[in-house]
Amino acid sequence: MTYFVMNLLLALLWAALQAFRPMDLVGGFIIGYALIWLTRDWLGENARRYTRRVPVFLMFVLYYFRELVTSALEVIRALFRDQNSLKPGIIAFPLDAKSDMEIVLLNNLLIFTPGTLGVHLSENREILFIHIIDVPDPDDARHRIKTGLERRLLEVLR
Repeated sequence: MTYFVMNLLLALLWAALQAFRPMDLVGGFIIGYALIWLTRDWLGENARRYTRRVPVFLMFVLYYFRELVTSALEVIRALFRDQNSLKPGIIAFPLDAKSDMEIVLLNNLLIFTPGTLGVHLSENREILFIHIIDVPDPDDARHRIKTGLERRLLEVLR
């Protein structure tokens, strides 16, 4: 966390030396990350962990943005086709996420994704029931969420 704050401070410093535009902040964040990456061996294990986690986080953001766009297009497509051909359903999704934060973030990311909604968590906190607007194959839907969103989210958090 301290290296993230250090990176933000370096970004603010860079932006202050420039015209303080949004792109100056982005450029300053990249320059700050590069400085931390170059000195990670001197700064210690926390700096090495930070420099490994930032690319994982950025890849997750790109993945989730792509998921948002594709699921929004799927919902639009579902709205314009025959409503009788839709197969909405609730699937039982076994969780690898164990902590409260992991479960809540996974559920929130599912809620923000068009066409999906986490509706219930089992008492033992091992199964999340997810409503999907069109789920012709429940096993495929479970597999896509397990290998996509949940796996990538846990890579960022752990």
